[in-house]
Amino acid sequence: MLVSIIIPVYKVEKYLANCIESVLQQTFKDFELILVDDGSPDSSGKICEEYAQKDSRIKVIHQSNGGLSAARNSGIGIAKGDYLTFIDSDDFIFPHYLDVLAKLCQENDADMSVCGMVRCSSKDSLADLAEDMSKMCCETFVDNKMEVFFNTKKLSTTACGKLYKSFIFNTVKYPVGKYHEDIFTTYKTIHLANKVVVSDYQGYVYRINEESIVNESYSPKKWHAIEACSERADFFEHNYPKQKKYAYRAIIYYCNQILISMAKSGVNDKNALVRLQKLYRKYLRYYVFHKSALLGKCFALVSFVNVKITYSLTRLFNG
Repeated sequence: MLVSIIIPVYKVEKYLANCIESVLQQTFKDFELILVDDGSPDSSGKICEEYAQKDSRIKVIHQSNGGLSAARNSGIGIAKGDYLTFIDSDDFIFPHYLDVLAKLCQENDADMSVCGMVRCSSKDSLADLAEDMSKMCCETFVDNKMEVFFNTKKLSTTACGKLYKSFIFNTVKYPVGKYHEDIFTTYKTIHLANKVVVSDYQGYVYRINEESIVNESYSPKKWHAIEACSERADFFEHNYPKQKKYAYRAIIYYCNQILISMAKSGVNDKNALVRLQKLYRKYLRYYVFHKSALLGKCFALVSFVNVKITYSLTRLFNG
């Protein structure tokens, strides 16, 4: 059983060695590591080549900057593994990560296995954190996998922290040029998996990086989340109609995030506000009448009445 590990690389010279070392320290040895240098302007590409010279399991792709999706797709394109997993280059994994996820797939005849995540600061490295092997319980989901995806924290939207049977990516590709690429794709991978096994083992370490895409100030590209949620809602309406209400709920969640981001950044885009107003009026009922954070519901309710009110209040409290 060969596992292909795909790591997109861009401007991460500070963290890259720690990420690669965490892979090389895996107890599971039958893997190939694909490092995709996405036109990084720092020394990241050089670091990739240095590691490739030390270990024949490491392959390096150098390409012009195309973004995270383009880098992942390039890695998928040359992957030879029976299974694939993705790691963001500023994150890292604990030593038993591959071993646990591979056994979960094999022992349960599953196309996807999932583990939990641990957060760390920008200063932490593999040596600073201890792997916890005491939490090894797992659950298997087949017919109810989409309900679990939308209604629990057991199946997150992020592409990382998961091991996928490689056939899944014969048809699924990441959307080049889009932010929030995982919202566009993860539900498709879950749909294609015959069975999903989720463990409470926390093997993936997510670094809180203030320079990451997730933490950027307002940009029109944040609307990609709405685009992705809308596509996902259409998919669910045709394939999982009982779950479509949860897909619509997510649209309002990201409306809240965009409106807050606009206000905090001082962006008063009238066209964007009009668009948000229409979305609140169309989908609010799916958000407020289902399980959602109370503060988020209040924010959405006021926005339903008039987005200019919530925009102004957010500006006032963050001025």
